Amino acid sequence: MQRNKKIPVGDKEITVTELSVTQIRNLLDPMEQTEVSIIDLLFPDGVPAVAVAESTGIGIKQLETYPPSELKLIIEAVENLNPFFANMITRLAKAGEQIINEKTSTPPVAG
Repeated sequence: MQRNKKIPVGDKEITVTELSVTQIRNLLDPMEQTEVSIIDLLFPDGVPAVAVAESTGIGIKQLETYPPSELKLIIEAVENLNPFFANMITRLAKAGEQIINEKTSTPPVAG
């Protein structure tokens, strides 16, 4: 059974839901798109905005109406209720960063 947690955000109460493995798998495809949410730019080390939307049932456009201080609370709640997903995103980001570094580093000059 998926866990839920209600969190107070401003004058609202938001329900955060644990994502299923199927939901997580389905989230990976849209993350390959080039369009980046402003939320992802504001919180580059957090779970992607699409995951926050899936976990809370709040659309990305609606999430963008929240101030960053409230978004931070929501993102943290999503990460806390979905630690396996959050850790996977961290590992994927590190692997991607390593690949980019390897492709952009210049080979040593033979002397």
